[in-house]
Amino acid sequence: MIRTALALGLAGLAACAIAPDVGPRLTGGCDDAAIRPGTVSFRAAIRPLISRMMGGCGCHLPSAGGAGTGTQISGLDLSSFDALREGGLISGEQVVVAGSPCTSILYLKLSLSPPFGSRMPLNGPPYFTDDELRLVHDWIAQGAGDN
Repeated sequence: MIRTALALGLAGLAACAIAPDVGPRLTGGCDDAAIRPGTVSFRAAIRPLISRMMGGCGCHLPSAGGAGTGTQISGLDLSSFDALREGGLISGEQVVVAGSPCTSILYLKLSLSPPFGSRMPLNGPPYFTDDELRLVHDWIAQGAGDN
């Protein structure tokens, strides 16, 4: 009986730690039009940031040693540009909305106060710095190209 209760309690805690995104979207604090000059390259700037973010856990890499827990739960695969643009089970095409970082789930989940679920990376800190978030914002605002 005690083992069963303990197992259920631990399972509940684990579910809280990796629960899918839930809750209402919050608004405010984001401006799609606030873009710094210069083009942000996916290959030179964004891809390395995503790779660094996933370096600790591999959560959104289907081939990761932990079988990509984030990919299993959300369906979001961050292993390539094409996989990223497909989105996940929850995010779908809203993961990156070209021209609109303020409605792009990728940007919102990396931000200080995501409108739902946990801030990413889940194994953070470290989280993205303000400058790194700005790069993601500007890349999406500029059309989120595979450049």
